[in-house]
Amino acid sequence: MHVGKNIGKIRELLGIKQESLALTLKISQQTVSKIEQTANLREQTVERIAKALNVSPNMVLHYNEQILIDFIKGTVKLDTQIDSPGHLLLLEKIVELYERLLKAERETAR
Repeated sequence: MHVGKNIGKIRELLGIKQESLALTLKISQQTVSKIEQTANLREQTVERIAKALNVSPNMVLHYNEQILIDFIKGTVKLDTQIDSPGHLLLLEKIVELYERLLKAERETAR
């Protein structure tokens, strides 16, 4: 498991740029890049980044791309294909974050 790569994949799927994540975390874009290249991260770092991405630390540590992609595409039936209640909560948070990002983009475009 490469935690940094998981962070990068989640960030990309959510449509968040490294610069935006860096601003949220109050670090440089270069630091975000280095984090995404790091296989093992401290628990505090994972928790802080997960919070900034609005996902659980467990999702960062045990990222499952197919479940996330299927959910975003609408092809996953949450009651049959999600293997734990934690996944459902995570997916709900991702949808919530996506809706907030869309709202922010609309407000910026005005």
